[in-house]
Amino acid sequence: MNMKKYFAAGAIFCSVFSVSSFSQDIHFSQYNLTPLVINPAQAGAYKNIQLIANYKSQWTSIDPGAYKTIMLSCDGRFMQKKWGGSWLGLGTNIYSDKAGDGKMGTLQASFNFGYHTTLNKQNTLGGALMAGFTQRSIDYSKLTWDEQYQNGTYTVANLTGEEALQGNNKFGYPDVGVGILHQFQKGKIYSSANDQFIVHTGLALFHLNKPKYSFYGTDEKLYTKIIAHTEILIGIKNTNFSLVPGTLYMQQGPSTELLPGMYFRYMLREESKFTGYIKGAALLIGTHLRTKDAFIPSIQLEVAEYSLGVSYDMNISGLKTATSGKGGIEISLRYNQPNTFRYKSAASFQ
Repeated sequence: MNMKKYFAAGAIFCSVFSVSSFSQDIHFSQYNLTPLVINPAQAGAYKNIQLIANYKSQWTSIDPGAYKTIMLSCDGRFMQKKWGGSWLGLGTNIYSDKAGDGKMGTLQASFNFGYHTTLNKQNTLGGALMAGFTQRSIDYSKLTWDEQYQNGTYTVANLTGEEALQGNNKFGYPDVGVGILHQFQKGKIYSSANDQFIVHTGLALFHLNKPKYSFYGTDEKLYTKIIAHTEILIGIKNTNFSLVPGTLYMQQGPSTELLPGMYFRYMLREESKFTGYIKGAALLIGTHLRTKDAFIPSIQLEVAEYSLGVSYDMNISGLKTATSGKGGIEISLRYNQPNTFRYKSAASFQ
């Protein structure tokens, strides 16, 4: 087993067998394309309908099977025509995460129920509840240990000395969270004036029920997670350029994560105002920094109803000794209605 394998095995072993839970939930670098993971109040906040698929592969330079995450989400607005300035926001989110040779997995399905109301022409306020269920699993038979290698030969029947540590191979728990979201908008969106100024600010709490989190039936529990986020769109008047700064902060027990960054957005072409034959398009290029962890260059292409985002985590933490700075690639694909370039709501830059 080479040094990189030791790093991978150690990281996964610690996440399974630690006495106290210091683990964090899954996280994506393109947080503007994972709205329900960040805040349940983002369900139905921006679009009539929004479908997103996400994929992330991390630390494959250490182990090809280190971490792989797939996620699908759907959210939208309901009752808006009937209620006028208020509406229901509903959403669902499903993700699967697999880690290491032992296939340590997390499978979660969650549902989001929210309400949004227009305070005035420039301000909207919303809140939501998240309810979900998570299953954790591991395949102990796929784990290998140094004691199973004797005289240079691996034999699965050799005793490892780790048998007593093997607990249940799966367990599940319910999960509850809440969130609030404020939206501010002024100026004309996607016009030649390009004088828009839009701010989204939200706060969310996850694991409010502090579910038990152990393969061994112990009282180990998940810490409540706090997320604060802000995304801003600043149009540079009378140009095709906009600045899109944002910051994400997460705290879960003793673990914290700060992710500031900015996109530079260029309008490639405007949508034709009457026929819609010419589709609007924009390109976003930017970078974010997960402090003490990773530098994240990214690019997103928007064409009419579709958005494609690609980012790459370049590791800068102590783990870069094993990863050679190679973190992980992330790909996101989004479909939304109404068409982003024809929609004039306070949130249409999302």
